[in-house]
Amino acid sequence: MRYLGLVLLFILLQGCEEPVSSLDYFPLNDGLEWEYRVTESFAGDSKVRPYSVSNQGKVDVKGEFSASQVYLRRTSDGTDYFILSDETGRYRIAKRTLVELRPRFDDQPRMIMSYGEQLSIGESWQVETRSYSVKGISSHSLPDPAAKTFNLAYEITATDETVRVPAGVFNNCVKVEAKGVLEIYADPRLGFQEIQVRQTEWYAPGVGLIKLIREEPMDLELFKGGSVSFELISFSD
Repeated sequence: MRYLGLVLLFILLQGCEEPVSSLDYFPLNDGLEWEYRVTESFAGDSKVRPYSVSNQGKVDVKGEFSASQVYLRRTSDGTDYFILSDETGRYRIAKRTLVELRPRFDDQPRMIMSYGEQLSIGESWQVETRSYSVKGISSHSLPDPAAKTFNLAYEITATDETVRVPAGVFNNCVKVEAKGVLEIYADPRLGFQEIQVRQTEWYAPGVGLIKLIREEPMDLELFKGGSVSFELISFSD
């Protein structure tokens, strides 16, 4: 009888969980998990590795965002992302790595994705980022490209894409395209060089990010560029 009572309680608790909205392209519901296949290409070589993300639920944040709805997302490399949710969209406000005791707050909230009526073709925003793929190929004293920040300009370019990934075929996906310029000091002869960075993301309704492609082309004597892609393998709640 006691066992039956526990089962019924579990069912009731499960039934009380808020379902993922089909209007939500970046769901934050507690317990959701995503598994991705990451492909990194650099200097003619490719490497494939797994990567996962899980929602940890709401968290209390002190200070400026104490009255806001903030959620925690944890990645398989141990990084925590603090995501603010309001009626306009989802914003990253802080990050904490494995070696940090407290989250490091961004200078300003970073837009991730709009929500509801705010989401439409032509909507644009900018986000500060760093290089994913440009690396030096020999030991030298030139700056590390990943240490320099630059802006990516994002724009929603479609809301009805059909995308196939290992997890399946997803319809009515939002496509977000981003462009930016990374400027690095290549060497004394070439001076500063500009890298045209492009990123394309696809988000499925009720699921979230299903595919991402980042391209950072460069082919110099001391520096090489590359690309990285994320493809959804599985999604579970």
